[in-house]
Amino acid sequence: MSAVIYFVPIMLCAATPFFKELSDNRKWNIFLGVFLCLFYCFGYMTGTDWRVYEDWYCNLDFSRFYFNYFAEPGYYLYMMLFNSLGIGFWPFFIFTKVCIFIIIYKTIFDFCKENGYVTLMYFLPWFGMYLLIDNPMRNCIAVAIFLLSVTYIINHQFWKYLLCILLAASFHVSALVMIVLYPLMNRNISSWIYVTLFVLINVIFASRDLMVNLVLSVLGNVPYISDKLISYIFINTDLAKGKLFSFGMMWQIGLFTLLICYRERIVQFIEGPKGQFVFSAAMLYMLFLRFGMSIEVFGRIQLYFSVFVAIAVGLVLLSFEYKSRIMFFSLMLAVSFYVCYDKITGSFRYVPYTNVVDYMIKGDYPSYGERFYYNYRTSPYKSADK
Repeated sequence: MSAVIYFVPIMLCAATPFFKELSDNRKWNIFLGVFLCLFYCFGYMTGTDWRVYEDWYCNLDFSRFYFNYFAEPGYYLYMMLFNSLGIGFWPFFIFTKVCIFIIIYKTIFDFCKENGYVTLMYFLPWFGMYLLIDNPMRNCIAVAIFLLSVTYIINHQFWKYLLCILLAASFHVSALVMIVLYPLMNRNISSWIYVTLFVLINVIFASRDLMVNLVLSVLGNVPYISDKLISYIFINTDLAKGKLFSFGMMWQIGLFTLLICYRERIVQFIEGPKGQFVFSAAMLYMLFLRFGMSIEVFGRIQLYFSVFVAIAVGLVLLSFEYKSRIMFFSLMLAVSFYVCYDKITGSFRYVPYTNVVDYMIKGDYPSYGERFYYNYRTSPYKSADK
């Protein structure tokens, strides 16, 4: 039963557009938004990273801000602010996730109101489960700040954008890449250039060793960043394993083709420079695909564009005639279910599903040690994380 519950949000998002009395009903929209927020943001013993974050939060020391600190300085100060106010870890943790959820939710409906629920149907299993349940919090905060800065990209306000990205980088250093990519996000680049780059990147960097050597030669001497890269590539086998070929890669190649073919429709559906930005962001996501498949840590860069590639996919659906639209929607739903199932059964971190609200009602909070090992011990999929 604990596994089945993960399919409920996908089904609700998929069903809503087919019932006008639901999609146009403000109460239903509020209910569904609140339900999704409670489900994805209030998980208790699910996920993995909270174990480290809770330990950090409960062992804060201001002297560590100057040397030997646990994480990027912005995140450390952020923790210290809440901790100094006497706020416990879980209220801090959930509050942060709720803010991230609201920013993602608002961004989707600001850019794609007509097809927002279909976008959510696609986004939640592909990205939402990882971002909000597994929750690499520092990376999530940086992604949320980037989403807030998009208005400065669209309006060509570079200095305001730069300040936002520097703030995001103080939470997760990967945000610095967004400075380099700024010129590409508003530029009307030929589709043939995107196709050529996509093919070249996937052919040249099909060899993981070549990619590792190149990345280390460029960034291997940069303080802090080099240590992070080495730890991810050579020590953390889960993030370093990479994949050269998979069902996901085949699906992404198909999506890339559709995005190129329906480029004009995507840009036209969202009036003004917003449409061009969505397409450019989706293309950047696709160009980073091979890097993320071969060295999984580079998938963190793709997360900045995850909302916009999901929006672009939703807009491709609107480009089809009715019968083709139903067929593509069915395929999207099937793939979303498959991705959800693959994530659930591929790790101990999602099943069993627990929610902090249940423990708040009971007034019974397990100790850190009990929570730390709960999913390890009780998940039927724990062997998947060897």
